[in-house]
Amino acid sequence: MRTSRILIAATAVTLALAGCSTTSEGTALAEGEANENGSTTGTFDIAALDTGEYRIEPRDFIAEGQAAGDFGPAVEGQRMAEFVIHPYTIDPTLTNGGGMSTGVGVGGIGKVLSGGGAPEVAESYGVITGFGSFSGKPDGSRQLGVAVWRFPDADSASQAAAALHANALAPEDDGFAAGPQTPVSIPQLPDTFATTYYWESLDTASMSTFTARGPHVVYTYTSAENNDVEWASDTTARALEEQLPRIEQFPFSPTDEIESLPVDLDKVLARAVGYTENEYARNSDTAVYGPLGWLHFDSHPAETADIFEATGTDRVALANSTVYRTSGPEAARELRDAFREQSRETYPDLVDEPAPQGVPDTLCRAGDIAEGRLMDCMMIYGPYVAQLIGHRAVGNTDPDDDTLRTMPQRVATQYTKFVRAEELGLGEN
Repeated sequence: MRTSRILIAATAVTLALAGCSTTSEGTALAEGEANENGSTTGTFDIAALDTGEYRIEPRDFIAEGQAAGDFGPAVEGQRMAEFVIHPYTIDPTLTNGGGMSTGVGVGGIGKVLSGGGAPEVAESYGVITGFGSFSGKPDGSRQLGVAVWRFPDADSASQAAAALHANALAPEDDGFAAGPQTPVSIPQLPDTFATTYYWESLDTASMSTFTARGPHVVYTYTSAENNDVEWASDTTARALEEQLPRIEQFPFSPTDEIESLPVDLDKVLARAVGYTENEYARNSDTAVYGPLGWLHFDSHPAETADIFEATGTDRVALANSTVYRTSGPEAARELRDAFREQSRETYPDLVDEPAPQGVPDTLCRAGDIAEGRLMDCMMIYGPYVAQLIGHRAVGNTDPDDDTLRTMPQRVATQYTKFVRAEELGLGEN
């Protein structure tokens, strides 16, 4: 079942970026008879759109001289995602991903190793950021997780790997594990610290590893029901053999330059809707990824990887909408149509609905799903595709948790930002 792209966006939608008005011609079209692309003919006056309290002027962070600052570790973690392997490349049956342990961890190790004293160990060696990708079989019988954590330097990373391993051999009593793990070796990877554990009540074998590479520590975790030690061991070795050379290729930022990282090098984030001052957003809700990095959040990453390659999609930005940059207008249309087909497969009960406020080049589907009411809109503008999600949970009475109510304003803001960014020549391909 394909859920991650829509449901991640739906939670991110409540899940930071007033401006001017203009009239757009060409791709910006007026209300009237819809053509085959869902657009209309004529001109469309964006000054008439209700954009609420959203900022409609795209921000050129670089021109403004604004660097990442305190957000630098998150940006570095997002860059790192492009160099973290996908579990499905090791075992194609591991398709159920994008959970809480997948994503950027800033100033710690995130949801990975959340107990047993491991977070405190990593923090004592100055962990800066990291990125983890965890997936399993739909029935939960097998799992593989890979995480990479950044430390100030190679020496800190080396010491941290050894300390994390030592902690696994004698963990604090957190009520989760029944006892310490057992040390083992991986002959082909002599510098890797490895442990195994047998969950007797679950008849499940697991293996964990820590390996230092430059200023990074690579962590892997596998688990397999029916005490399938062979699968856990083989999968671990293959994952490390792919991950270790990958992270060595990562052009990591010197520690003292992380705060100086550009927020939006390719000017794609500038086109996303952004947040009002009253909307809550976590670090991970404002992000820029390469195509491989974004696939960590996709429940059908192999399929989407093919779509990205076919359409030349090279950048994905998230900030209250998800904006994809493709190789051109035709590729954008191809990407939009492919995503809409995936949505139909996952949510067959959604029906086509007119775009809010008659915004051009925007196709929407809406209806009831098990979790509540959902609206999914796809907009194309030149080489860009934007997806906007609105979700109202069953029984929800809190307006702040109802992103369906902001859909008209967000769709209008998205289109206005596309128009204004083009007028400004912002980050032209």
